[in-house]
Amino acid sequence: MQPNVQEIPVQDQGFNMHTTTRFTAMKPTGVTKEPRVAAYCRVSTEEELQLGSLENQIIHYTNYIRSKPEWIYAGVYSDKGKSGTDMSKRTGFNRLIRNALNGDIDIIICKSISRFARNVVDTMDIVRQLTEKNVQVIFEKERLNTKDMTSSLLIKILATFAEEESKNTSENIEWALNKRFERGEVVVGQLFGYQINKNKEWEIVEREARIVREAYDLYLTGYGLKDISTHFIRRGYRKRSGEIDWDGGNIASMLTNERYTGDVLSRKTYTLDFRSHKKVVNTGQKPQYYVEDHHEGIISKEDFDAVQNIMNRNKTETERGTVKRTPMSSRIICSSCGKNYHRYGMQTRKTRWRCSSNIKSKLLCKALPIEEAKIDKLLIEGFERRYSIDNRTNDGLLIKHLMKELSSAEAVREREQNLLRVELEKCLIAENRAIIKNEDTEDIRKQRMEIEARINEKAKLWEAFDKDHAFREASLNKLKTLKGSDKAINQLMDTAFIRAWVIHITVESPYLFTIKWIDGSEMVVGQLKGGLYDDTK
Repeated sequence: MQPNVQEIPVQDQGFNMHTTTRFTAMKPTGVTKEPRVAAYCRVSTEEELQLGSLENQIIHYTNYIRSKPEWIYAGVYSDKGKSGTDMSKRTGFNRLIRNALNGDIDIIICKSISRFARNVVDTMDIVRQLTEKNVQVIFEKERLNTKDMTSSLLIKILATFAEEESKNTSENIEWALNKRFERGEVVVGQLFGYQINKNKEWEIVEREARIVREAYDLYLTGYGLKDISTHFIRRGYRKRSGEIDWDGGNIASMLTNERYTGDVLSRKTYTLDFRSHKKVVNTGQKPQYYVEDHHEGIISKEDFDAVQNIMNRNKTETERGTVKRTPMSSRIICSSCGKNYHRYGMQTRKTRWRCSSNIKSKLLCKALPIEEAKIDKLLIEGFERRYSIDNRTNDGLLIKHLMKELSSAEAVREREQNLLRVELEKCLIAENRAIIKNEDTEDIRKQRMEIEARINEKAKLWEAFDKDHAFREASLNKLKTLKGSDKAINQLMDTAFIRAWVIHITVESPYLFTIKWIDGSEMVVGQLKGGLYDDTK
């Protein structure tokens, strides 16, 4: 069946902005000391393909700011592969703005308005807040400095252009996709059971195709999705990722994909809008395109239709409830397999947490479930040990200490990252100097690689820390409400409050946890009672 051809107009391409030369910022009005200068970098998903693109920008701005004797280096903030239209996901940008509004930064350098934000309202609101705090923003590409009040209208105009550019880019992609679909072309990523050769032809990968056929055969003989995934795990069948952690969702996706018959249905999902980038199921909002006999099938169309009929009768098997996130969501880790624990049993009196691998199959991980009450108890125990809280504790002094720790936590994290980057920069300079002089670089190279390894190791912790700003802010606000009376801290001692100090919990057993705190230290809480594993067969 050939798709119907629909004519769609070509969208405008937006505005081109030419790269301009760099210029030096003046000190903000009223500032007599050297201004503290920071920079913001962001690379798009496409730019991530360029090796070291973000790190090169960070090093460039670090060197540039430090080369100005009249400036004080205040850090380089960055986001990798984050959309400029979704502010909530840009943790680096949000940290930058918070620090600037808190009075830690006087000047911000950004390559362009489109790198800063692609939303007019957000751009103008942030610039207004920064201006009120006497913070300059320099947009290099457009040669704009917010200290110049006459540029406020121009910033608004260019921010509008940036938003329009993002909209046009989205519409151009949409237009190009529709044209490809109308010509009968198929836009496809990797599909288990097939590989695409250099001529863009689909070729069956037989070792994977046998697994696909087996899934259909088992389902047609009465196996459920969970039964099939357990069977695959037991047989050691590997996904493309190399993992064997099959679950019902993997099997359902395989059993409902018409491409295994040789046909292709295009445009199953679409992007809701250019701001959110959220993908939703296409239930008629966009035209769909069906291409018959596009490639050699693995499954007969008769078997595919028979499976769909059974699945339609058993829809409840694939339905999932809404997942409610809690303060500890994605922060409780299984020491056995490294996967996250998930919360379940909220409808009963005993809410539990269970390893996600164990949920899929005990063949993947035999870690026992944990009662939520036990997590709460051990967290409080760990917090009390960390701060030596007992009957003799002076709550007034403790509250002051906790507030100071939360208030300075982000500055400590910034300092740690900046120190490591300075170390890396020094190594790179020394290594380049040795190469120019034709000297041995082995020791310097090893030192550089060690620093890079430390940065990579810390990066995950920094990212987790940055996501927890809301928890730290909430706990800080709670502390401010206390008057310092005896046992005042006991009013706050729950998981939501303590969460502000926790990076993650590693479950050693249902009775023994390792807590990693925001300062990077670790503490073992609980007792050596029982084991991590369920030994029942």
